[in-house]
Amino acid sequence: MFYRIGNLVIRSPFSIRKPKTGEDCLVLKSRSFPPAHPSTKAALTILHRLEIKREAQILDIGCGSGILGLAAALKNGATVLGCDICPAAIKASMQNAALNRMGNRFHFFRGSVAAVSGRFNLILANLQAVTHTEMFDHYHRLLPLKGDLLVVSGFYDVQAANIEQELAQRDFIVLERVEVHAWAAALPEEGSYTWVGFGLKRSASDE
Repeated sequence: MFYRIGNLVIRSPFSIRKPKTGEDCLVLKSRSFPPAHPSTKAALTILHRLEIKREAQILDIGCGSGILGLAAALKNGATVLGCDICPAAIKASMQNAALNRMGNRFHFFRGSVAAVSGRFNLILANLQAVTHTEMFDHYHRLLPLKGDLLVVSGFYDVQAANIEQELAQRDFIVLERVEVHAWAAALPEEGSYTWVGFGLKRSASDE
């Protein structure tokens, strides 16, 4: 595995290819949570385009391999909280944080986002469409201030309009939309090969 998103290189520890001088690099090892999935590439592309303020408070929901949180931390030097209900995901994220020498900047817990409190400036969520429907109110709750950022991916273009509408009702507006086309041998039950990611910001504060 080896691919680039802007100035960021994602590579396997077994890849013989190396980043160019001046490129940032993340080394990822995970079988259960493929770092090269189209929805992950969509989210990474959005992260590359967004302006994330220094020392932002970042939450990675459903952290999987940890790739999104690690990429965000690498970009702006922030500390990230990652949560996932899957024990294998927490283990993979911790291993990848250590592999990239960011174990002191990425903290994890096994559990639901319902257990998370406080305020964040950026939430990352690469989740299936049905899971996003359970998260909409949590996004609104945990990103309470105007200008807070949200990156969501993991759904198809045929599902995107409904997700955008639900988030608009919770004061989020789309800044970036990224589509990644990924052909498969069989058409998914959703009827599309096109994955979508949104980069959004909170348009109004709760206060």
